[in-house]
Amino acid sequence: MQPSNQQRQPLTHLEHKAILRIIKRVIAHKGATETRIRNRIYDVTEQLLRMCHLRGCALDLEAMGTAEIALVLEDLSTLRNHLNTRTGNLPYGQRLHFTHNVAFKKKPQREAA
Repeated sequence: MQPSNQQRQPLTHLEHKAILRIIKRVIAHKGATETRIRNRIYDVTEQLLRMCHLRGCALDLEAMGTAEIALVLEDLSTLRNHLNTRTGNLPYGQRLHFTHNVAFKKKPQREAA
């Protein structure tokens, strides 16, 4: 049984560092040089990762920090389009690459022979 939102623990120091690492990778990939744009990317990415990890489904933040940036951006795009940031709910049928919850896990694609 999962704890309710009120019982969830805040982010640990290591989780916070992993989120910052992911944000830095996203900003570097986007090539944002303007402070306004960098701040917007930072705010949106942090909010999505925190809400999903604390209220929705636990994310593998360490793996996100070292994985291919395309997979990270795909998960962030899914979260941005479908995550309810007030409740932390992700609609049924939405799958992520970097989640510990098997119900939300995206199956790896098979390569063509």
